[in-house]
Amino acid sequence: MQGETTTLGAPILLLGLLLGFFLCFYGYRAKRLFIKIRSAVAGALVATAAALFFHARAQVLAALQTDHQLHELWLVISNPADYSGLLLYLLACSAGALALFFLARNAHPFLDTVVAFFTAVSMDLLIFLLIIPYLPLSVSIIISLTLLVVILAFSLIHFTSYLAIESALAGSLLVSYLLSRFWYLGFWIFFGLWALLAFLGILNQLHMLTHRESDNA
Repeated sequence: MQGETTTLGAPILLLGLLLGFFLCFYGYRAKRLFIKIRSAVAGALVATAAALFFHARAQVLAALQTDHQLHELWLVISNPADYSGLLLYLLACSAGALALFFLARNAHPFLDTVVAFFTAVSMDLLIFLLIIPYLPLSVSIIISLTLLVVILAFSLIHFTSYLAIESALAGSLLVSYLLSRFWYLGFWIFFGLWALLAFLGILNQLHMLTHRESDNA
């Protein structure tokens, strides 16, 4: 069982599993902290993607049509010859993270809508990056745009439930990844474990949310 994950040490592996299980089954209980962290990540991702597409659109489109899209995109971002571009990406990432983190700290209906919007867009970007290595570019774009409408509607209508589901998906993914790397599990076992944990986590969190809302009614 000696693998890449074990080189991190048992304490780090244990902490990762504990964090993953907490996010999977009880992530909504840390709603305020989760919203702030998630907002910073969302702002950084969306701002960096916008800067990348604005500054190096041709290179991005070319990278997306290769067989190793993520690797080629990283080469575009980290190109040492494009110093101005690298500086732009760093500034966009920092500014986006700080701006959305600041907005998430202030309770206001309009600001909540802005945070929910960028959170949904960032999730759709992540889904696009995950599926593009396995599907043609045109199909990936169609799927991403379709999912964007669904995710936006759900996040804007009931942001708390959306965060609970996203937390369950992220926590189950972390647990499945760590266990699969530790025991050298195959892709389908990893996928099955992730799907099972995500399903149980979503059911548990939505059940507790419903029970909590009924108690506060």
